[in-house]
Parts: sequence; structure tokens; C-alpha cells
Amino acid sequence: MKDKNTAAILAFFFGWMGAHKFYLGQTGAGLLYLVFSLTTIPLFLSFIEFIILALMDRDEFNRRFNGSHSLPGPVVVNMLPPAHGHYPQQPQQYPYPQPQPPYGYPPGYPPQGYPPGYYPPGFPPGTYPPGVYPQPAQPMPPAPQGDIIARLEKLNELRIAGLLTDEEFAQQKARVLDQL
Repeated sequence: MKDKNTAAILAFFFGWMGAHKFYLGQTGAGLLYLVFSLTTIPLFLSFIEFIILALMDRDEFNRRFNGSHSLPGPVVVNMLPPAHGHYPQQPQQYPYPQPQPPYGYPPGYPPQGYPPGYYPPGFPPGTYPPGVYPQPAQPMPPAPQGDIIARLEKLNELRIAGLLTDEEFAQQKARVLDQL
């Protein structure tokens, strides 16, 4: 296993002839350093590599130069479906009674857990037998007058605070006053 400090020292003292490259297993680069050792190019390059090796994190050095010694094992992903009977069978429960074939839609429709007021495509509201689909909510009774005044004051506070524009304030005020 190669050592980071040894590689840095070799790059500093003998980098001009590629000793650190041979040490790190990069023989091709080491041979190029030897060929150009009479010029100053390998000297400058080895000084830069000395700085890089000296500042490099030990884990990064091990990842680059020591192969898979510090890497975790391979990740195994099972792409096969679970074996038959692996999951317990749950009875399928619908929140509302299932419609019968005379009404024109297949068994198992609508999907489980549909929201109140949901109507399947092609069936307008009111064309279902009672109890099969939920009916729309009835309008709320008018609010007491004291509650309306409190809501108008709250809307005005929101307008003053800048959270409602004048147009939004007028729309909300008209909606509250319509409840009278």
C-alpha cells in the first residue's frame, strides 16, 4: 500500500527524474520525466505535484492510488419481484358500496379512497343511485352578525399590513357581505 508522505517526499527531492511517478505506479509518466530530466520541465511539474500531494486528503490519496482498499464493497440491487406469498394478502376495502353493472361502469370502479365529491368521467353529478357516491356538501347557514364584523376587521388588518391588495380586500369584503 502506497503512502502519501513517501510520495510527497519523492516528488520534492527526486521528482525531476520521476521517482514519485514510479512509486505511484504511473510508469509511463515516470519514463517521460526521465526522458525530459535534462530540461527544467519535470522540475517545475514535480514541485506542483509535491504541493498537490502534500495538501491532498488521505482518503482521496487512497482512492486514487491505492485502488479499492478504502472503497466500500459493491452495491447489490435486487431487481427481482418478491416471492409468491411474501406479502400477506389484504382484503380490498372500499369506503362506499360498489356500484352494480346496471349503472354502466365496471366492477372495482371508482378507485379506492377517492375524495368526497369525486365523479367518474362520463357520469355527471346526480346520475348515481343514492348512497353509492357522496353528495356535495350543503351550504352553510349564514354566520351571526358579530362574526361578520370580526371578519371584516380582520380583512382590514390584513390590507393595512400589506398582505392583501385593495382589489383582494374588495373581493373578500363582498364575499363576507354576501353572507348577510
